Amino acid sequence: MSNSAHAVPEAAATLQVPPQTPTPKVFACARQRLTQLGQDEALWDHKVTREDLQHGVLETGDFPEDNISGFRLHLQHDPAKGSVSLRLRGAGAYFVDQGVEAGLKEFESGFATCLSAA
Repeated sequence: MSNSAHAVPEAAATLQVPPQTPTPKVFACARQRLTQLGQDEALWDHKVTREDLQHGVLETGDFPEDNISGFRLHLQHDPAKGSVSLRLRGAGAYFVDQGVEAGLKEFESGFATCLSAA
């Protein structure tokens, strides 16, 4: 069996934010949205397991691992470019897609609302 037979479903997006948006604000909005989603849906692993302000990286769950059920998020903020790159992984048993495209859109909606608030 090849490794491609066990590909973890993943969705990615890049959001534009005002340049020089502080990374702590980006992380606070991500945490807020993750908490909301974690309360509403059991698939979301909203526990932050990596937070690196210097490099603008926030991750939930065991993001790098393949054989994990549920949604895990990797966020990369680049304040100079005004961008936030998002990657959502979400596998179930036998690497079945648990709806990563829809899950990422659901995260994005509340996250963008928080970022646009004063």
